[in-house]
Amino acid sequence: MTLPLQSTATMIAVGTGALLWIAEGILPFFRVRSSRGRHAFVNLGLAATNLLIILPADIATAAILEQTGATFSGLRGYLPDGTPGTIAMLLLLDLWLYLWHRMNHEIPIFWRFHAVHHSDAELDVTSAWRFHPGEILLSELVRLPFLVLTGAGIRELIIYNLLMNPVIQFHHSNVRLPERYDRILRTVIPTPLLHRLHHSTIRSEHDNNYGALLSIWDRLLGTLLIGPVEPTKALGLEGTSGPDWQKWSTLIQKPFRG
Repeated sequence: MTLPLQSTATMIAVGTGALLWIAEGILPFFRVRSSRGRHAFVNLGLAATNLLIILPADIATAAILEQTGATFSGLRGYLPDGTPGTIAMLLLLDLWLYLWHRMNHEIPIFWRFHAVHHSDAELDVTSAWRFHPGEILLSELVRLPFLVLTGAGIRELIIYNLLMNPVIQFHHSNVRLPERYDRILRTVIPTPLLHRLHHSTIRSEHDNNYGALLSIWDRLLGTLLIGPVEPTKALGLEGTSGPDWQKWSTLIQKPFRG
């Protein structure tokens, strides 16, 4: 069952990305200051590089979870069977991603890598995949003990990704969404308005709104920030978001520079 589910998750992610890319060209929120194609090329170049880590890591994770799951059920053993247990596990996976994202802002060594994501001054759907390979590797390594302890299964991970990836693409997108719709949606999921504040050049703003799939964790843990965002708002990081930094090779080197 997991292979067809993974294929469905991949098709949904690709389809959502394509639709949002088209929508950004029709109803952009921010004025595009450079070539959309060049911007996407850099971001998707990083994404392609990260596949060299993600694919073998996913295979290894699946093997480890299958091996450990045969003798150790973890927290999953205390959850109800069926749909209620699956929903509880999905909530735990989303809480983990919130906490991991927050750690990337609060722990200096993690921030050095995560800053590559935040150095994008022109937020759009391709920004959802702009991550340094070092961050991806750290994420896979740090997440594994959590998955073992919770007893998460491969099927639940795939279902979570199926739901989470389109939402992440949506809240990174440069689509002009009427405020009333954004207000309704952000009661459940992170929205473009919330995530534009998260990508602000102002540190007190971008250290908020960490949610991936659900906005509930920001609400419960005091990191929800709601405020006006104008189309002229500056995004990115001071000093490292200029054109000279927007190259694959430069972004790869960024965490290792002073």
